[in-house]
Amino acid sequence: MITLHRTSPSCRILAVSAALAAILALPATGNARPGRATAVEHRAGAVAAERTFALPRRTTHVAVYWRGSRRARVQVALSRDARTFGRFRRVTIDELGALRHDGVTYGNLMIARGVTVVRVRSDRRLSRVTVLGLTDRGAPAHRTAPAKASAATAVSQPSVVSRVGWNADASLRFDATGTESWPPAFYPVQKLIVHHTDTQNNDPDPAATIRSIYYYHAVTQGWGDIGYNFLIDESGRVYEGRHSQNSWDPATYPSGPTGADANGNGVTAAHAQGFNSGTVGIALLGTLTNQDTTPAARDALERLLSWEASAHGIDPQGSALYTNPVSGTQATFRNIAGHRDVNATECPGGAFYATLPAIRADVAARLSGTAAPDFSLSTSPASATVRRGGAASYTITATSLNAFSGRLSFTMAGLPASSSAAFDPASVTLGSSANTRLTVTTTRTTPPGTSTITVTGSGGGISHSISVTLTVKRK
Repeated sequence: MITLHRTSPSCRILAVSAALAAILALPATGNARPGRATAVEHRAGAVAAERTFALPRRTTHVAVYWRGSRRARVQVALSRDARTFGRFRRVTIDELGALRHDGVTYGNLMIARGVTVVRVRSDRRLSRVTVLGLTDRGAPAHRTAPAKASAATAVSQPSVVSRVGWNADASLRFDATGTESWPPAFYPVQKLIVHHTDTQNNDPDPAATIRSIYYYHAVTQGWGDIGYNFLIDESGRVYEGRHSQNSWDPATYPSGPTGADANGNGVTAAHAQGFNSGTVGIALLGTLTNQDTTPAARDALERLLSWEASAHGIDPQGSALYTNPVSGTQATFRNIAGHRDVNATECPGGAFYATLPAIRADVAARLSGTAAPDFSLSTSPASATVRRGGAASYTITATSLNAFSGRLSFTMAGLPASSSAAFDPASVTLGSSANTRLTVTTTRTTPPGTSTITVTGSGGGISHSISVTLTVKRK
């Protein structure tokens, strides 16, 4: 059971005691070194039918939460200039906030770059609605080295971006006295539970979204940390979630933090009520209700699940009795489960959930060494912005899986009007990994707006696609 410390957000951010200062002085490899601050603003008030909330600075992310009926149909429209608003969109419920049972309904985090005004509409009166504006000031995630085999398990750990790597602000885990709000607890891992974050697909800055989720979980919802053990973005990067140790030794764990103690026991996170201790919660960034995750994210998920299953002796296709080591509650369910298997939620999204049987089979094949040759695609950057007449470039990386080798060719779709694009080179020979550069060139007549460009790599009878976004500005 998690004990929540009801510390005010302002105290949590501004007060850093000598005890906390000592922790923050750890070497750069430690998980407790702070990232750059996230600027935070709150605006609150009753909403009878519709109300407009002005924020004092431009945001990168917005969340809306309220006291009153959880069944209220709440919608928001966003504006950068207080004159022109986007369409109203339904506020969906945050899966972890729903576990708080504190009389507050927490909406999901929304990407809202440059937004200064939020218009809230409700189908019933709400006594208090709060608009949380977050302005992320952190840097993109540091790249990690390729995964290396570990003697402790038959399957290598995939590369993991540490909390330092995604610029986590360690001070958010401490109260005004420097006391850690939620000290880590460790138990043998019995189950692997998969989630989606129900945030924007085609996320232009996944690390910024993770930092905002961290603040929303740790401070606004009062958990004291991010709720997931690991997160995976659409390009296949794996990020360390819940804090487990103040430092990790690259010589012992060359692929990054493990989310476990020295004995291999997993740290308890806050991702599935009643099933947190003795499980690993893995969240895919994005909303997977009507679309599946990307091939790169699925590959990363399967590699992470394979490593965890190998390390903890878990049968990826089996079901077994789970015993909560804290409460003693028991239940039998799949060893690799979706969040909806243990709690009343739509998570991890219907489209993705339907693929879990195939994922379990793939993980079993990886563990037995019989997985079919394949490849994955990733991109850097995932998005770009240009003025009309300018050009943007993306590096597309193809990575061999299960000894895949051969020639890959690339195609694209979804270019904005009055633009052109080319790959350099147009095809690659894949051994372990290979890159091609996609350059999109606009003209003075290219219409302003954001386009999603789909890149497809094909070879050996296999095709995979990945999306990038291009925003064209008038001037």
